[in-house]
Amino acid sequence: MAGMLSRVLGGVICAAAFAAAPATATAGIGDSWGLRAAERLEARPATGDPLRMPLPARESGAPAELAALNAARRPVRALVGANSHAAVPELRSTLERLGARVRTFEATGILAVRAPSGATLVRALHGDPRVAYVERDRTVRAAADPYDTADTNAGGSGIKFTWFYDEVNAATALAAAGGGSRRRVGIIDTGADLSHPELAGRVARSYDVFSRGSEVSDIPGHGTYVAGLISGVDGNGVGAKGVAGTTGLVVVRASLDGNFAISDVVLGIEGAIRRGADILNMSLAGDSFTRSQARALVAAFLNDVLPIAAAGNQGANGNPLEFPAALLGGRRGARGIGLSVGATRPGGQPASFTAHNDYVSLAAPGAGGSGCSHGVFSILPRTSSATEWDDLESCSTVFAQPGLRFAYAEGTSFSAPIAAGIAALAWQVERRLTSDQVAHVLTRAARGTGWNRYTGHGVVDGAAATALARTYDVTAPRVRGKARRRGPRSVGVRLPRTRDRTEAGRERAGRVQYRIYASRNGGGYSLVARSRKPFKRTVSLKGRRANRLAAVVCDGNGNCDAKRLGRFIPR
Repeated sequence: MAGMLSRVLGGVICAAAFAAAPATATAGIGDSWGLRAAERLEARPATGDPLRMPLPARESGAPAELAALNAARRPVRALVGANSHAAVPELRSTLERLGARVRTFEATGILAVRAPSGATLVRALHGDPRVAYVERDRTVRAAADPYDTADTNAGGSGIKFTWFYDEVNAATALAAAGGGSRRRVGIIDTGADLSHPELAGRVARSYDVFSRGSEVSDIPGHGTYVAGLISGVDGNGVGAKGVAGTTGLVVVRASLDGNFAISDVVLGIEGAIRRGADILNMSLAGDSFTRSQARALVAAFLNDVLPIAAAGNQGANGNPLEFPAALLGGRRGARGIGLSVGATRPGGQPASFTAHNDYVSLAAPGAGGSGCSHGVFSILPRTSSATEWDDLESCSTVFAQPGLRFAYAEGTSFSAPIAAGIAALAWQVERRLTSDQVAHVLTRAARGTGWNRYTGHGVVDGAAATALARTYDVTAPRVRGKARRRGPRSVGVRLPRTRDRTEAGRERAGRVQYRIYASRNGGGYSLVARSRKPFKRTVSLKGRRANRLAAVVCDGNGNCDAKRLGRFIPR
């Protein structure tokens, strides 16, 4: 599995092995840091649209996907990955001529298709040079103040309803961040009850992937519950409280019933980024890998957005690797592009159901001391009596105040938003951090005795994370480099030595690496060469259009400086 993730993600983003073994993971994530810096040399659209990810000309094939689609003589939902952004409008026209309904995702070059027949779709796209892959549009699922006192009810937990808040040292983190964060947390879920008093003033933007409007009422209640864990109002005389205080939310409804089509998740990611989300909370999981998910998450990384996902709840049921979390956490504690979050009980022990694998980054509260009737504590929508908690099979305890309801719940679904809230606070303390540096701060600050497959680096610690953010090295070494044409189709590049820098009172990351990137034929940048030492390299010019060259130097924390080396037209 690690090899598959490395190959697919490597094809998407500059041969970066996000899920590679620790010995190579630093080089992999380093290539990705450099690519992000190089891409940011180019002017962003005046509209503020997300930065488009460079698309690979080829991606690993998936014969099983094509076979399954080809066997379908009925209408199907599929995802088509283009091999260039320029090909997307042409592919859309081709698909619409088949009678398909098509949605396009600009940042990732993906087309979501409802085709009259799977066999017709495969026949039309087979061998098409504009197509990088075709796959099924699979489904993932939700990874399922008066109460600021001990739960002494009959059969109660005997500890504070808001024990999770204390467990992650949220109060200290909030004090360090000034009560909340200007970094917004995007919640890709079932919507939210925007009229709930616990969310008053907290929701900055909302988006419904189905109507493309802002109405996101929540029937299952899952998204409302998640929102309360992040930014539930404290001190208003009702309910509980969120770990991130006044932090703003971008609520995205990508499911009406707790089941999420991958196309809707991808659209939700792009919609959240467009609406100013800095962190993406994805309390959902499924055991099927898709290239479209990978593209969407890479696009988030390139736009300096931190994706955080629930590790999954099938730890005691075969323990399958679950996505998107397994695409985010680095392998065996190495750095990745986001965070995979497991669940713990009071005291930091892993929950029996939490997924355990090589990609768990850290853990956060997500289960009660015993049984399923307790857990973390949050809000239910006022506008629905058909929530997950109203299901006859639910054993979670529900509490009521006039016109309001609150409940316990268990699941990595509810661990992820706690980590997301603390991430927002750490980012507020040091706003110059990049998205993956925020993840690095949280994993380094987690309470643990070394990485393990259940709790990763340990339990989220807001006090330690905000303290580390103040001393974390955020200064890039200065890049110096020159390029000179050597011949009709070659350019000589020289990257001289540079020293790492830092500020007084901060760490120094060190471990400077040097990289050259090239953009050919009007496409995005790709890695040409890398070294831990200054070097010279002759770069071949390819294609017919101008080749753009860029030099990037990064330190071990991912602080990068980039420089344009020039445009060179092959002769």
